[in-house]
Amino acid sequence: MRGPGVTAVIASCNRAHYLRHALDSVLGQTVPPVQVIVVNDGSTDSTSEVLRGYGGRIEVIDQENGGKSRALNRAMPRVLGEHLWIFDDDDVALPWNLERHLAILEAHPEAGFVYSGCLIMHSEPDGRIEHRGRMEMPDVPEDEIFPRMLESNFMQQQGMLVRTRCYQEVGPFDVRLDRGQDYEMNLRLARRFPGKRLKAESFLFRHHNGPRGRPATLFAANERRRRWISGNRAIILSLRAEIELAEYLPRGLGAGRLGEPLRRRALLQRACVMARCALWEEALADLGQALVDTMPGAPLGPAEQDLCRRALGKYIEHDVAIEGLLDDPAIGRRFKRVLDDARSVEVRRIFAAQLSRYAWRRLRRRNPIRAVRALALARRVAGVQSWNPGPVPEAPRADRQTEASASTESA
Repeated sequence: MRGPGVTAVIASCNRAHYLRHALDSVLGQTVPPVQVIVVNDGSTDSTSEVLRGYGGRIEVIDQENGGKSRALNRAMPRVLGEHLWIFDDDDVALPWNLERHLAILEAHPEAGFVYSGCLIMHSEPDGRIEHRGRMEMPDVPEDEIFPRMLESNFMQQQGMLVRTRCYQEVGPFDVRLDRGQDYEMNLRLARRFPGKRLKAESFLFRHHNGPRGRPATLFAANERRRRWISGNRAIILSLRAEIELAEYLPRGLGAGRLGEPLRRRALLQRACVMARCALWEEALADLGQALVDTMPGAPLGPAEQDLCRRALGKYIEHDVAIEGLLDDPAIGRRFKRVLDDARSVEVRRIFAAQLSRYAWRRLRRRNPIRAVRALALARRVAGVQSWNPGPVPEAPRADRQTEASASTESA
């Protein structure tokens, strides 16, 4: 049996040594796709030879190198399936990937897409593969997928099945983006359509030390995260100008005029998004409106407290938010001033505890300089001469897994 109208699309450039594994896994699904399109984006290795070996089982589009966005856009007019699965040329799908995603879409006609998690494998230059466990995902309520995606990209297209009409409605991939085009597209999908989560891993996400980027703009693997962060910051900052404040709330809560409680929650959500990728000018403006100008002195609800904690959380395995505060003394002083003006012991303790947890983690890694700065800022934020936060709260499970993954890779 074949899947009811599933098209798989792979854009590939100079990944012949991984492409066969990816294609075999896509074609070997328990419910196979009815159409597989591979766009050969100007490869100069043996990609063409690999693709010829599949004969009529796949459709091949050859083009001069133009980047992933152009390659995927080139395939879109050829898509015949009612559902679209975009897969990467260096990853491996688990055999039941399509079957389980399809079951959810068929059971929930209101959903535009289904997303799932992955397992991490690292390929060594000598061909050895090291399995590194699952990539943890946040437990996100379905009505909060879009604002939580603004905080962090937890959906990978290899682990998604999307109704083709949804891609058609949101428009083509942004050809101006060399990095982050997947994230930008997923934000468009999550903003417009409800989604469902498959609570299982559906593919193997391959980490390797090979170069990234287009042939004309290659960069080393250890530059990947820095470039992701830079690209994602630009995407988030651009979207800030067009997203209504109500869209930062769970789907359905933002209808009509926002009263003060919902306005404060929306401002804290937007501040959280901005802070996590160190857009502190914007984050401080929102924190000031939320904590000083809106319902001053009113205690925070559980969701708002959690937003304050997440604001100083990791972003793509880096403490971008906290280090933005520590590395720019002027930003750190303004942050403290906003909390002073908020006159909330509760808010002070939340932020001071997050800074302290970061500091102890740094000390364990024998990186004392930022640790000392973080402890000093925690003390000032707490508003005491000698700050003892008591037992430092353990990181959420996803943060612990992220930290472990980052330290393993750096080793």
